[in-house]
Amino acid sequence: MWITDYVTGCMVCQQNKNITHRKHTLLYHIPTPEDMLPFQQIALDLITGLPPNGPHDSVLTIVDHRCSQVAVSLPCATTITGPGVAQLYFDHVYQWFGLPSKVISDQDPCFMLHFGQALA
Repeated sequence: MWITDYVTGCMVCQQNKNITHRKHTLLYHIPTPEDMLPFQQIALDLITGLPPNGPHDSVLTIVDHRCSQVAVSLPCATTITGPGVAQLYFDHVYQWFGLPSKVISDQDPCFMLHFGQALA
């Protein structure tokens, strides 16, 4: 016990001890043009691990990344594929705002490849 207290209070010990935690990466601000229209730059993410509600156990979030910063939350299943994500986008956002010019995501491999192909 007294050793821990001594090391904690010793300035030389604190300066020379090994760093045991990793440094965090700095956050990066994603630039957006000032004249961007609503839902032209969007961020996509899947929220999983939710309690099931019928066939749905996840939520797809689509966030306008510039103009309005509105978030659209759409119920879905964890097993959703790229075409399913694209279909949800077309059914609920496309009819109002059209196709986005930029899509930001965490590059989840379960849907990004197919969603990009569906938009092309």
